[in-house]
Amino acid sequence: MYLSKLEILGFKSFAKKMEFKFHNGITGVVGPNGCGKSNIVDAIRWVLGEQKAGALRSERMENVIFNGSKSQKPLGMAEVSLTIENTRNILPIEYSEVVITRRLFRSGESQYLLNNSVCRLKDIMDLFMDTGMGANAYSVIELAMVEQILNGKAEERRHIFEEAAGVGKYKARRKAAFRKLEATEADLLRLNDILAEVEKNVDSLKRQVQKAERYQNYANELKETDLTLATFQFEAIKNEIEPLIVESKQLHDRREELSAQLATEEAEIEEIRLKVLELEKQLVSRQRDLNANTERIQKKEEEVLISQERIRAVQDNRNRLAKEIEELNKRSAMLAEMRAAFAGKLEEMKLNLESIEVAAISRQRELEEQRQTYQGKRQELREAENQRSAEMSTITNLQKEQERLRTQLEFGEQRRNQLSSGLDTLRRQKSDLEAARDQLSLKVAQALAQLDLLNVQSEENQQALLAKQAWIDEAKQKALELMGQVQRQRDRASLLRKVQESYEDHPEGVKHLLLEGGMPEGCLGTLSDRLKVPEPYRRAVEVALGEAAMALLVDHHDRAFHGIDLLRQNEKGVATFLPATGTQWGYEPNGDLRLPEDDIIGRISELIDCEPDMRPLMNNMLADFFLVKSLASARRLAEFKASRRLAFVTAAGELVTNWGPIRGGSEKTISAIIGRREEIAALESEVEHLDLEVDELTDRQEAAERELRDLLEQGERFAQSRKLLEKDRQQLEIEFGQAAFRATKTAEELAQHEKDLQQLDTTHADFNLQLANVQPQLQERESLQLTAEGLYQQLSAEIEALDPKLREAEKAFNEANLKVVEARAELRNTEAEINRTDKSKQETLESIRYREEEIGQAEQQEKDLSARIAEIREQLQEDFAERKELEDIVSELEKSFREQKAAADDKERALRPKRSERDEISEKLHHDELRIAELNMQRANLVKHINENYEIDLAQHAAAHPLAPDLEFDAPTTEERVNWLRNRLKSMGPVNMLALTDYEKEKERHDFLIAQKEDLIKAEENLKETIKVINDTAYERFGKVFSLIRENFIQVFKSFFVDGFVDLRLDEGDPLECDIIIEANPKGKKLGSLALLSGGEKTLTAISLLFAIYLVKPSPFCILDEVDAPLDDNNIGRFTGALRKFAENTQFICVTHNKGTMKAADYLYGVTMEEQGVSKVVSVKFEDADVGHLAANQPAALAELSQN
Repeated sequence: MYLSKLEILGFKSFAKKMEFKFHNGITGVVGPNGCGKSNIVDAIRWVLGEQKAGALRSERMENVIFNGSKSQKPLGMAEVSLTIENTRNILPIEYSEVVITRRLFRSGESQYLLNNSVCRLKDIMDLFMDTGMGANAYSVIELAMVEQILNGKAEERRHIFEEAAGVGKYKARRKAAFRKLEATEADLLRLNDILAEVEKNVDSLKRQVQKAERYQNYANELKETDLTLATFQFEAIKNEIEPLIVESKQLHDRREELSAQLATEEAEIEEIRLKVLELEKQLVSRQRDLNANTERIQKKEEEVLISQERIRAVQDNRNRLAKEIEELNKRSAMLAEMRAAFAGKLEEMKLNLESIEVAAISRQRELEEQRQTYQGKRQELREAENQRSAEMSTITNLQKEQERLRTQLEFGEQRRNQLSSGLDTLRRQKSDLEAARDQLSLKVAQALAQLDLLNVQSEENQQALLAKQAWIDEAKQKALELMGQVQRQRDRASLLRKVQESYEDHPEGVKHLLLEGGMPEGCLGTLSDRLKVPEPYRRAVEVALGEAAMALLVDHHDRAFHGIDLLRQNEKGVATFLPATGTQWGYEPNGDLRLPEDDIIGRISELIDCEPDMRPLMNNMLADFFLVKSLASARRLAEFKASRRLAFVTAAGELVTNWGPIRGGSEKTISAIIGRREEIAALESEVEHLDLEVDELTDRQEAAERELRDLLEQGERFAQSRKLLEKDRQQLEIEFGQAAFRATKTAEELAQHEKDLQQLDTTHADFNLQLANVQPQLQERESLQLTAEGLYQQLSAEIEALDPKLREAEKAFNEANLKVVEARAELRNTEAEINRTDKSKQETLESIRYREEEIGQAEQQEKDLSARIAEIREQLQEDFAERKELEDIVSELEKSFREQKAAADDKERALRPKRSERDEISEKLHHDELRIAELNMQRANLVKHINENYEIDLAQHAAAHPLAPDLEFDAPTTEERVNWLRNRLKSMGPVNMLALTDYEKEKERHDFLIAQKEDLIKAEENLKETIKVINDTAYERFGKVFSLIRENFIQVFKSFFVDGFVDLRLDEGDPLECDIIIEANPKGKKLGSLALLSGGEKTLTAISLLFAIYLVKPSPFCILDEVDAPLDDNNIGRFTGALRKFAENTQFICVTHNKGTMKAADYLYGVTMEEQGVSKVVSVKFEDADVGHLAANQPAALAELSQN
């Protein structure tokens, strides 16, 4: 596979169509600077799909179109065609010959063609992906890219390796998979949000359906179970109450007798206990004194031991210091002896140094004389060499000029013949092309008119579409807000109902009795549940009631006492009870009280709506509570003088009294206890209303979306029609532009042919005259060159004779100078030894003085510690005597305390049986009395309850339907069931009996969304698996190819730089994304950065890397644009040798100025610019030609030329 042909028309400086035929091997492109050689490389890069104008050395892509010259007009189109022989099927296409064409018009329109069929840029990029070819692959290398490969951006360097490894398509597929994965995750996130809302609706409707079914079942079961239980309880009360009355009288008499006996004996025990308490106080005091004494003795004994240990440490330290002083005195004497020896040696060294320096100065004078003579001869030689080179250069230039003139004369004659034969053909083509251009212009005008009409219709459709989409977006936003509001209200209602049913914010005793304790029938619930208060005043009423708001309302006092017994037995906290009837005091409305009416809204009791039988209770509890307008009003009223206690409450719950308490501030609560049931009902009603509003909005939104889909389909039809018309228009304009371009181009070519014929006649005579003048100048310069050469040889011989004398003088001077340096170094070392000896002696004397001071301090410390030990031992004798006396006193007190306590305990044990008997009797009596009252109340409540709830007379019902005597009736379980059913029905609140229909509809939508979610999850898993497979494959391929490139890079680099060091390695991170680090050091250098390499070294390093890649994955062709410019003659040889080696598998096209590269080429193209701004090309094939001569004289002097 190789590039076989390149056709350029209107691209940069190629105004006329140029054709380049390429073959296997090495093709060179040569020519002077600025002639357009690199434009050939740009054309190949451009046709392969290059999109960056900067890479083509342009600011804008339109700049690549020929912009005219002094004699030629600008062109309207640039076109480049590249023919590739796909003989090895490297390109994934079935054709053996592939032609890639790219066109660009000044209007900005462009075309890509594959084998003359219109295609996309993506098709071109996919065709060359991972083949080593392409606009940005390693098949096209410029000199500037050498720096980029070595020191440029990491991604640019990586791209070359990825092309070689063939992972480009994997990275592209991975990127596409990541985009799809992100889109899938976003869809899944949106679907989860919608699904969460739908699930909440489904759960809510499901609960409502279940609630309606439970409500009906509970109601039927309650009536049947309640009647059976009431009948059983009515008969049981009658059979139980009579024996209890007789037993209560007997127990009361026995309790009075035992109480009198216990009073006398308990007085005696109390007298003994007072004596025990007094003895206990004395014992504790003396014991505390004894403990303090013992603690003092322990501390003093510890201090004696510590002081003794410190004396021993001081003595050891003093002995150690004495030994160290003795050693230091010996060291001081030794240092004094060493200094005396060094001083004597120093004087001898100074005398020796003076004699050596005198000899070195003599040798230096001799060396300077020899150098002056040698430099004089060298200067004469340089002047002679310059003269010889100047003459040779002049001769070479004259020879080149002579060859150039001969070539131009031959070329002009061939050109004259070609122009003459082409004039008639161009005139016929011009006439045909102008007729075709006019016909296409008419078709373009018709297409534009049709397109304008379709654009108007499409704009109207777009405006309607935008308006409808805006309405739908607004409706969706409103629906989301409504659903959010519904959910918030539903959540709050659910929370409040949970709190209501669980009595979460009530005292523990209340919760236990209502939920677990089996409170008997007489409990009417909490007070807050039985009151109705307008919403603005609920907080004020709750503050006025205080803890009473959470009190249990009972129908009689006895119910309250029974509840207290249950709480005490189960240890479940406390509860407040309020009897609904039987209040012992009357309501006094404070008739004589006169308060300012401007500050008062009303009495708190008058704001409450309750059952008539509870009104006296509310009036009595809240008789002195008033609702006022503000805290300031409450403060003024509290200062009003009254004969009784008054309390003033604001709507916000602030309270001020005239007897002391003041309450206020900020408090966060879930909800007020008062009015909570009404708030729950209001919230559920609001949720139902909002659900209807959401449904209505959803229906309208679905209708609008159907209209939107119709508009979208209409818009798509308009767009499709517009696209077809636009495509036809573009094709017509392209054809028109091509026709106009060809007509204009043909006319220009015709005029240019005529002008070229005239110019050829004029220039031919000039060239003959110039050629005749060159020969005499050439003979004169050859004579002068021979004279200069003779002088140069003579001076070279004289310098060669002087060279041994100069080296001998340099050697003698270096030896003398070396002796001086050695003597001075030895003198400095001896002086340093003397200084070190003096310093060491001074440090030794200082250490002796410091240790003598430490010995004196140690002796004084030992005396002080011995004196302290003697003092402490005297104090210990006194402390031991005091401890003996305190121990005797404590022992005596303990004995008396035990005797008195034993006497009190004996009497206490004797009284325990009588106390137990009295307590048992009291408990039994209390229980019987409570039981009798309870049974009476239960009987009355049973009759009332059955009559009120079911309109049945219980006494008659029990007589008519007595329970069977042998029936095993479980009353507690039945009663628990009845209470549970009743509470359950109350707690259920309003029931929606139509919830089933709504539930089925919402459930169907929920199932549909679940299916969509499963599809998205499956798609997400598939994408993740795809990404994993792509990563694994790409990692494996890249790692394998990278290792091979590294091995080849080391081998090729060492072929350019023997014993040089080079390495490739991957930075940390993802192997497909991390940086690739290049380390290169030619022999004898150790550089920290590639930027420090010379230009030639950088070039050979980059070429080494390129060839290392070719050894792994050869590119079918390689284009090198002046990459050999920095190389010297030696490196050019290595470079061309490598080119020749790799040319077996790769086709090379080299743009160059270098003679060595030209010699290595199999084919050579010369680019010239005879006319300013317009490039022309000549070519030759090297077979029998003199390659050295051709390379030395550039393409203009090639023996065999053919016009392209």
